[in-house]
Amino acid sequence: MPQCGTVVIQFRATAAGRACGMCAKSQSFWERHELKFYRYGHIYASICGQVIIDYAPQRPIRAPFKLLLIAYSHVLSLLLIVVLPGYFGYNYRALTATDDRRIQLVLYVGFANTLIKYATVIVTYVANTCHFEAINQRCSLQRARLQAAFAASYRGSGWPKRSFELFMYLKFVLINLMIIVQICAIFAIARIDSDTDSDSDSDSDSAAAAQGRRLRIQFAIYAFVLWNYTENMADYFYYVNSCVLLYFRLLHMQLQEELEQLRRLGCGRLLLYGCRLCDRIGLLRERYAQIHGLYADSFRMHQFQLLGLMLTTLITNLTNLFTIFNLLATSSCAFGSFPIAVSGVYALGFYLDTYLLSLVGEYIKVEQTRLALTVRQFSESPALQPPSLNQELEQFSLLLMHCRQPMLCGVVYLDRRLIYLISVTAFSYFITLVQFDIYLRTQHNK
Repeated sequence: MPQCGTVVIQFRATAAGRACGMCAKSQSFWERHELKFYRYGHIYASICGQVIIDYAPQRPIRAPFKLLLIAYSHVLSLLLIVVLPGYFGYNYRALTATDDRRIQLVLYVGFANTLIKYATVIVTYVANTCHFEAINQRCSLQRARLQAAFAASYRGSGWPKRSFELFMYLKFVLINLMIIVQICAIFAIARIDSDTDSDSDSDSDSAAAAQGRRLRIQFAIYAFVLWNYTENMADYFYYVNSCVLLYFRLLHMQLQEELEQLRRLGCGRLLLYGCRLCDRIGLLRERYAQIHGLYADSFRMHQFQLLGLMLTTLITNLTNLFTIFNLLATSSCAFGSFPIAVSGVYALGFYLDTYLLSLVGEYIKVEQTRLALTVRQFSESPALQPPSLNQELEQFSLLLMHCRQPMLCGVVYLDRRLIYLISVTAFSYFITLVQFDIYLRTQHNK
């Protein structure tokens, strides 16, 4: 794997821009701890084997330590892809062995979900190996440059930054909630297995039950690690998309300020300030191209991982409904309350996480449409515009027409329509699993 392309970036412009605003109001919680979020997020991603993720590439990592992290990432990835799947595949029968055919169906469903996560881990590992340098140069470094540029030039409303912080807080809460829920789910699996296998009388049955229970707990931990491995890339894609949305909103507000200034100027003053306004529009046009380039590169670099993550999320959302149904149908109210609550929160967290990711993409589309309308309002301004300004506006309009919304693998738009697709497919899939469950229950009663 190529070495990480972290580059020293001086955030003097960022510090200067913030210092001017500190006189008017105090910093927000995010602004005070922003670098800590980035630093600890990078550490957490490195622990999970995602050395490629570098939220704040302003400090280069020392070469020996960087090589050690890359080697650790390779070892952990090969352990998850080669060693542990061989171990669970060898003990597959013991892993899914149980006298209750309905519980066995739930185990098969969970095993299929983990296979989807496993395939996504393979795709993520291969894509990260091939795009290691490109992701750091085109995504991390470009985002840092845009952040420094806007911090140095933007002096408007703080609403876009507050909205960005809100999205970050929601994602942070969701991720930690999902981690806690999955840890609770591991204990729930152990509790269900111990209750199910407590009726075994012979020593051989008890030994087999203990081995199966131990394997299922290990497999649940393995699935949890797989989820963390892939979720880091999804979080990074969400973070870059949220930054793109922030930059588009900041750019739009700067463009609106220039439009208001154009409307306030008379013909004589317009000729005086026309050159400055023309240069300003040209700079905003170049910045729009950089932001859209960051958005398109993020999609291009992560499209295969995203496709796997979307498939994983879809399958998990579908099977969560059946798991809750099975727990309600087979467990008493006293015993089943904890596993049912864990599965319910798990399903809700996945739905919210998927919706939040698609919502950011939808807001980006809306912001691009608003930008096109604002550029159109420049040409409708009653003030007499010099030819150079008209030319810049025409180039800006052409750029907005050519910069289309990026697509996932060139086929699928990542927007809220996927939520309806998930809902319809989940209902059909749920009915199919319930039919299997009814059939197994009928056979058991005979």
